[in-house]
Amino acid sequence: MSDKLYTQTNPEIILMIRVKMALKIILDSARLMGKEQIYLLAAQNRVISENIFAGRNIPPADNSAMDGYALRSSDTKGAARKNPIRLKIVDDIPAGKISRRKIGKGQ
Repeated sequence: MSDKLYTQTNPEIILMIRVKMALKIILDSARLMGKEQIYLLAAQNRVISENIFAGRNIPPADNSAMDGYALRSSDTKGAARKNPIRLKIVDDIPAGKISRRKIGKGQ
């Protein structure tokens, strides 16, 4: 198949163009848009014209939106629905904080 753009009036016959040609047609048709300065709240559904960078990390530490648990895998050996193993809770850490505790046996 050649890279010509085909039009077909017969709906039963569908001719396609190569991806490379389709991309060329799109890029040849695209035009650069000018820059404008607008209020942030008016920027929805727009594209920024330059890269921006935050002056600081928010939050200031790695953060997960999920609750989690830390344990020693050796303390869970043999655990099953019919053979539950109980572990002691030794710390409660808020988001963005780091625990200084070490996990011991059975914790």
